[in-house]
This record gives sequence, structure tokens and C-alpha cells, in this order.
Amino acid sequence: MRHVGIDVGGTSVRALAEIGGERGRVVRHAVPGNYEDLLALLARLGRDADAVMIGLPGTSTAGVPRFVPALPWLAGRPLADDLSELLDAPVRLGLDGHLTLLAEATEGAAKGRRSAVLVAVGTGIGGALLVEGRVWRGAHGSAGSWGWLPMPDHPDFESAASGSALGGRGPGLVARARAGESAAVEELRGYAVRLSRGLAALASVIDPEIVLIGGGMADAMDVLGPLLDTARFASPDGGLVPVAATGLGSDAGVVGALLAARIGVDW
Repeated sequence: MRHVGIDVGGTSVRALAEIGGERGRVVRHAVPGNYEDLLALLARLGRDADAVMIGLPGTSTAGVPRFVPALPWLAGRPLADDLSELLDAPVRLGLDGHLTLLAEATEGAAKGRRSAVLVAVGTGIGGALLVEGRVWRGAHGSAGSWGWLPMPDHPDFESAASGSALGGRGPGLVARARAGESAAVEELRGYAVRLSRGLAALASVIDPEIVLIGGGMADAMDVLGPLLDTARFASPDGGLVPVAATGLGSDAGVVGALLAARIGVDW
């Protein structure tokens, strides 16, 4: 059996295949700019698969992307059916944050936990919630959409603390901070305050065992982590909740997609 997991983000597509229990390596591509080119790329990545799971940065209903703000041209397109026809294999869609937390709960930093909050910080902010050892998807499939949280001096958490909030300077800023450049550290510290506010709200309201930072910013936690101060803004119990990077880093989403492809509908 060949299972394929694909994680479609705002800027990149990652794919991971498994044949007979043996995983390949994660392959990465830039996100195409239109539906037809994306469909062609997904068909190449899913070739010869027995089952495919695709994580999207937005919600879907019955195999049709419904709300994907990072890729608005996807909304309303019959992605699962179109790709299934090309591959002659079942294709399912899921929210990328849910798949990321599935991976973390199975073989990452939330393994063995009964509760966890994932905050996926990339082009936008998404996430997921683990309740009694299972990913809670919500009544409409969008549980964990933390980007909508209101924030002081910003319309919402996403505009305050997503990667996009750094104006495209995130990777360079992190690299400079990692090299010890004081100006970069101070700028990143200001960003960390905004991120800490949202993390503190989630830790205080939900009281999980752990809060995980996923998405592209997971790979920056070596410099960002020491700057976070959730206890400053959290409730007494919320301040006790540890914050850590996803154990699988920014590849957690594609690992989760692969696991869901293998597990089937009841993941």
C-alpha cells in the first residue's frame, strides 16, 4: 500500500509518501498561483497512491475547500473529486492544524498527552485542540482557528502575530537574532510580546497540559522561545502551562497528513 500525505500551505507544498510502512523524504514545492497548476502538482505528488490526504490552511466541506484565505482561488473548487479522478484513488481534505496536532499526538511533542493546544504560526495563524487524546475538529471542522482571537491594538491575533505580521522579514530577522544582532533581538522581542498575549489567552481559557508552536515559526523557537513570556499575561494556572515547539518542526503538518491517509476516515 502506498499512502501519500500532502500539506498545502500559504507559500509551499510539502509531500510525504509511505510504501509498506517505509517512509520516504519530505519533498517541497512552491505553491502554484492557480487551481489548474496546483491540481497538476498534486497529481504528480500523489501518483500511484492508494490513498491521499491533503491538509489545507482553511476549512472544507465534502471535499470542497470552503474558506482558504491564503489561497482564495481554491474556495468552491471540487479539489478532492478532481484529484481523485486523476489518481483513481480516494482523496480527502483536512485542516492543516488538525493534521499537525494528529502528528504531534502520535509521535511528537504531545505524545502521551490527554490535552494540548497547537498554535500554528506561519503565513497566518491556525491551530488545533486535543481533548481526551483526540483532535477536536469542531461542529463545522474549524476548531482551533486561533487567528480570530481579538488582540489589543490589532484586529485579531493573526494580524498581530503571524509570520505575515513581520512583513516578510521573518526568516532574515530570525537569522540575525540567531547571530546575536541586538537590533534584531529587540524587534523579535516586540513580536514575542504580541505572540505571548495570544498564547496566554489560550492557556488561561483552555488550561491544557501543553501549548505547542507549529508552522514555520516552530523552526525559530531556539531564538523565539526565550523571548516568550506567557505567564506575564496569563491566569495563575495558565502561567503554569509550558510552551514548546512542535517535536516534528514545520514538517508536522505533512506527517499528520500521511498518518490520516493511512488511518482512513476515523483519524
